[in-house]
Amino acid sequence: MELANDETPLEQGHVPEKVANRDTETQQLTQAAKQLHNIHLHGPRGTGKTHLTKKTLEKAEAKICYLSCIEYDTQYKALRKIYSELTGESIGTGHHTSELQRKIKERTGAVETIIVLDELDFLLLNDGDDLLYFLSRLETNGNLGLVLITANHQDLEEQVEPRTYSTLQPQRIGFEPYTGEQTYEILADRASKSLKPRTVHRAALTYIASSTQNTGYALTWFRTAVNNADDVVTEELVKRLQEKAYSLYVENQLSPLSQHHKILYQAITELSQESGPVINTGSIYNRYEIIAEERGSKPLSGRRISDYLKQLEQLNLISADYHYGGEKGKTREIRLASLQ
Repeated sequence: MELANDETPLEQGHVPEKVANRDTETQQLTQAAKQLHNIHLHGPRGTGKTHLTKKTLEKAEAKICYLSCIEYDTQYKALRKIYSELTGESIGTGHHTSELQRKIKERTGAVETIIVLDELDFLLLNDGDDLLYFLSRLETNGNLGLVLITANHQDLEEQVEPRTYSTLQPQRIGFEPYTGEQTYEILADRASKSLKPRTVHRAALTYIASSTQNTGYALTWFRTAVNNADDVVTEELVKRLQEKAYSLYVENQLSPLSQHHKILYQAITELSQESGPVINTGSIYNRYEIIAEERGSKPLSGRRISDYLKQLEQLNLISADYHYGGEKGKTREIRLASLQ
């Protein structure tokens, strides 16, 4: 980055000192965390939920255990990760679920603890709410609080069993999408902290900010333009790099997932380019099989790939229209998400 004095503020994972335009949400989360209340943060992708949580909990006196349910998408995986975060010790796979639950119960009752389950949508989709039921029923003398972060579910009461929700009862904190003006402020602030003077045109930032409400994509787009600029980031350059930037954003979103997710997304992309925006799941699976075999991977079952399609939908990389009735019962029509 020849234009940059410091590349860090342009990185998507960079957590700024202050999360812009989230004063009310910061106050709500700070107060709830102090009291170890269960909290549910919800809102579309790119609205600052994860950044705000990480920055706010830096000041908490409690032990913080953070995990992304994209990677830890079953109760067993999550329990192993929670134990490791709480103790600093790695733990093998030979332990029974009940044994892990017992070990965690012993640890959480002794010290104030906050467990953050980011991307909770993925765990609920893949494995149900058994982990939430266990954590919500722990007898910890008030020493445990849960922070639950979702992008696709506003009301957890509709997603979990009544027995789970009755003890969970989280305080809800909603995140609205950033406006174009707010997105511009975020980009301009990152630019001022990263770039040399007079290396970005205001119109370039305005164009990005008016094109997407997802700040994660906006930052990827801006960073791509900086990387490809000779001496200044212009509106023309930004427009020319939009598709490349979106491809990099998708690549980043897919990075924690399996190779089969990436093959599946490639299959959808190829079919979309060849035959139009709307694709049926049968065609997708056939193309997925071909690509998997070309890469030397054994294709997964149709049921498993159906689950993976739902996960790509959770990431807002594809959209699905469901149709009911007819000879085949419920069917899905898939299309790639738009650049916005």
